[in-house]
Amino acid sequence: MLTLRIGIVQYELAPLQTEADFWDGIRQDVEQAKADQVRLLIYPEYLTAHLLALSSPLAHDQAAPYIDGFTERYIRFFSDLSRDSGIIILAGTHIHREGNGYVNEAYLFFPDGRIETQQKLHLTPEERNCWHLTPGNHLNVIDTEFGRMAILICYDIEFPELSRIVAQQDVVLILNPTYTDQAAGYYRVRYCAQARAIENQRFVALSGMVGMLPYIPQIDAGYAESGCFSPCDYPFPPNGILNIAPDAQKTVVIADLNLSELKRNWAQGQVSPYKDRKPELYQQLAKQVPNSSR
Repeated sequence: MLTLRIGIVQYELAPLQTEADFWDGIRQDVEQAKADQVRLLIYPEYLTAHLLALSSPLAHDQAAPYIDGFTERYIRFFSDLSRDSGIIILAGTHIHREGNGYVNEAYLFFPDGRIETQQKLHLTPEERNCWHLTPGNHLNVIDTEFGRMAILICYDIEFPELSRIVAQQDVVLILNPTYTDQAAGYYRVRYCAQARAIENQRFVALSGMVGMLPYIPQIDAGYAESGCFSPCDYPFPPNGILNIAPDAQKTVVIADLNLSELKRNWAQGQVSPYKDRKPELYQQLAKQVPNSSR
């Protein structure tokens, strides 16, 4: 039986007095995760945007280079932290310069020094029109000792094609770091994450932010109930929730992912929506449907 214990950080946006407060808070999370025997720790989207709390309010075109100024420290800090703790760490996402623009990119740090990344593929209107970010165009399927993983950042989970692509590459766990500032945004991501878990028969782990920084326009508030989801079928809970934060408060959600049970679901589930899909039929049906006049 292969089991992976994950810790999902429901991260709190709160005032920062110094930069050290930011890094020290993360270090404390990791120390507790190690004590709890966590093997993979997951942080939310826009993690380093919390450092904007150290600055006076900035316009978006000023905020991106400000955050990018922490890139070298960010990579060095999490590389050392993963090595020293022995924990794989998804260090949320970080906005940094690439080419002539800026990207929103997730970093997955391994104790052996390996770093895997994934850029956000679908940008929200705010990211396009205010941040002026550049979308990614590559999906990274990541090999680990626990099986293959992929990272779909926030809005990306709302596009089922992406999850289907990585499922076809034998991914067992989709990491979904998110930032949503209102309940409606959270539930869009949450219900899509659960749908992806059901239709692809995979685990999906969602990490979000809570708290308020009303004087920081880019991350003025966060709303989330972070959790880990499974198929709604044998041998998992009927509601497909392995564990979830009880409310929108700072916490770490721990879930034990039994990868043997996941494979048992593929073979013995009451239904098998991943295996029973009919792509050839869907193509035929799409051709039969007349084009819309709109």
